[in-house]
Amino acid sequence: MKNGWIFFTLIILFIWSCQKNSSGKVEQERYVNGQILISQNLPKIKIAIDKSFIYQGNFDFKIRDIAEGERYIFVDSENNEIKRMFIAQFEGFLPSNDEFYRYSFKNATQMGHHQFRQNTSAYSNSESIADNSEGEAALTFKFLTDKGFKIEDELMMSRFVTVAGENKKHELILFYLENVSESGHRLIEFYKDDRATKTWRDISQGLTERSLKNFEIME
Repeated sequence: MKNGWIFFTLIILFIWSCQKNSSGKVEQERYVNGQILISQNLPKIKIAIDKSFIYQGNFDFKIRDIAEGERYIFVDSENNEIKRMFIAQFEGFLPSNDEFYRYSFKNATQMGHHQFRQNTSAYSNSESIADNSEGEAALTFKFLTDKGFKIEDELMMSRFVTVAGENKKHELILFYLENVSESGHRLIEFYKDDRATKTWRDISQGLTERSLKNFEIME
């Protein structure tokens, strides 16, 4: 009986060791392999990011006591000055509440096995941080500046969102960001009385087209 128990234990240890990756760590639910971001769950997805973006790492965050998630950050930079960013944000409501994501996916875009809603916006990074000093924008700014990167204040973004899980308590948001200065305009020209100007509508269309060329949903 004793020998049988030892044999069973060895089998379990062998199976566990086979699940380790080359660094000796147990395989993570989400990880980056080269230019591919792989998520094993919520959602199960593979995202190929353009080779001009370099993976910088990820961090966890929490939204009050309602939700939590993690951000994966990719940067296209020159002399530590960020030109573009690609961010994948996995987020979910905590089991302690009954909240869920209520997006409508009517007229959504099919990408791989997933449906994504897409929109564009432009904003001041410093204003976003001032509005929420513990939010994702503030955490991302600190994460990147701690690595020595310089980030322009005025940014424009193409955003893609999908929902995962039968209970709709999880979402994935993909952000493609560029500096407003690259457009030859300023943020003040993009909105008037909180409504998009023709300048922004024209620029945002090109932004959407460029964003779609810089990543691919593989499954």
